[in-house]
Amino acid sequence: MRLDPRCPLADTVGMKYARISFPSRDVAVRAFHELARHGRIVSLPDGQFIVPEPATAFLQTRGFTYQTHEWMSEAYVTQALRNPAPNPV
Repeated sequence: MRLDPRCPLADTVGMKYARISFPSRDVAVRAFHELARHGRIVSLPDGQFIVPEPATAFLQTRGFTYQTHEWMSEAYVTQALRNPAPNPV
């Protein structure tokens, strides 16, 4: 599967990432479907997503409402995904 080279989500090396959430599950499902067709997205167990910076503009052009919780570097995202906090016992 190749991404369209004109797609703003195709080049994600060295950019910022946003941890976002959507107002409802229905909106989240539709947005996830659109994002997954165009680039990389990480779905977290708590209903939040990590998306590359251009994805936020992409979501706005498609009319999706979302809340940005924080901005992260690629190194921070990689570290967070490799070393998740332990589950409470």
